[in-house]
Amino acid sequence: MKKHLLLGAFLFGSLLTANAQADCANAVAITTNGTTTSAAITGAYGGTCWGGTQNQQNPAGALMANWYSYTPAANGLLTISSVLAANPVASTDTRLSIFTGTCAALECYNGSDDVDAANNDYRTTMTVPVESGVTYYIAWDNNWASTGFDFSVDFAANDCLSTNSLGVNDFTDFTVSSASLTWDAAIGAPANYDVKVGDLGFDPTAAGMDFSTDTNSVDLTGLSTTDNAALQVYLRSNCGATQGDWVGPYNLYLAANSPYSNGFDEAATGLAGFTVDTGWGRTTDAAQQAALAHEGGAFLFSNSSTTAVSDSWLFSRALDLTAGQEVTLTFQTRYLGAATDTFTLDVTVGTGATSADQGAALETLTIPAAATYAMQTVTYTPATSGVYFFGFHNTTAVTTAATTLLLDTVNVTGGTATVNGVDSSKFAVYPNPATNVINIANADNALVNGVELVDLNGRTVKSMKFDGAVEAQINISDLANGMYIMNISSDRGTVTKKIVKN
Repeated sequence: MKKHLLLGAFLFGSLLTANAQADCANAVAITTNGTTTSAAITGAYGGTCWGGTQNQQNPAGALMANWYSYTPAANGLLTISSVLAANPVASTDTRLSIFTGTCAALECYNGSDDVDAANNDYRTTMTVPVESGVTYYIAWDNNWASTGFDFSVDFAANDCLSTNSLGVNDFTDFTVSSASLTWDAAIGAPANYDVKVGDLGFDPTAAGMDFSTDTNSVDLTGLSTTDNAALQVYLRSNCGATQGDWVGPYNLYLAANSPYSNGFDEAATGLAGFTVDTGWGRTTDAAQQAALAHEGGAFLFSNSSTTAVSDSWLFSRALDLTAGQEVTLTFQTRYLGAATDTFTLDVTVGTGATSADQGAALETLTIPAAATYAMQTVTYTPATSGVYFFGFHNTTAVTTAATTLLLDTVNVTGGTATVNGVDSSKFAVYPNPATNVINIANADNALVNGVELVDLNGRTVKSMKFDGAVEAQINISDLANGMYIMNISSDRGTVTKKIVKN
């Protein structure tokens, strides 16, 4: 099962000096708190640990590492950090992996990279819970740079430890108002775990919805009545008299209702519920975002291979779909490749965000190289009501050179003829297309309480409130030309319509 990744904390110490060894078996043992000077990185790479994956950005092409180890004499928190005055912010670029197990069978425990990439601070810091008598292997690799640097190790004994952040699994069992969460048991077997759920950016020490469990799993229910809600979750051990530190936040995206949009543009939410497998990513490079995004900022991408047929998966956010009601999936693609190459993308649907949960391809798209984006359209009618995930499977044949598919502006529309007891066919919006105003009327005498217009990037561009009106009028003269999703809230539920501004 996939693990969540968090990046961690801080600290300093007194000065020690050691020559880094070339592999795990000859790791330099660190036995006291303090600072160690690492020489240029030249040793054997430790495998795919940082964040559970290997990023492969080393410009030299060969990943290497310097190795250290630490064995605590008690349970506690271990902080490893290159955020030191001796390491200049402008020129220090480090990446850290922490392993358990044996050198013959290393297991990824956690890892970290940039402490503040947005402000060009590429130093590294990580705090992890550690168990008495267990050896933890510390590998600094040269994925970004091979130059030497200083790092500190600081251990603080602690009897109440929260779980290792990389031991928290992805959410499962989504509905529009609930989800489940599991995690690795914390060191020391605490009596209970506290879980807090709140809106994006909430402070778990001051707010949030409380859950408690005496196992390492919890069902989070009754979470939200807002369509397509985005939440955050924190977790800690509760040892009775004392509690561990809050671990998190973990972003939780409940099953979304149609209409749903995702342009991947918000820095705080990133993928916003999408799940990327090996071979897909989201750009964070500002220059690439400005030059290559369809709209807004970020986009997703997948590369082809010059040696093997591609087999890379991307999965949508969970979607709550109604039996017998057709949904339309649209998204924008642009292929950066040679004129002789094409990109092959299978679009699938299934009940989970893994390849095993996906069915046969709904569509197999053959996408040629292009200078602009093209909209792709796929329809699906579920046989049973429930939660579904669309899959985007890169199956491109071997290409003569590395090529890239860009994917942006995903929209899901349709899927419900009746929402919360109100029949959408009874609502009329006209004229459509429109230039200046759109009128709303209904044959059910439902009372309109509000209207929201959302663009194809998922941004709310206009919102109006009404006091139980049978008819309403919206001025759209100030909006840019294009398609919008209109959400009409009434005393009988919510209705969705697509409108076009000319």
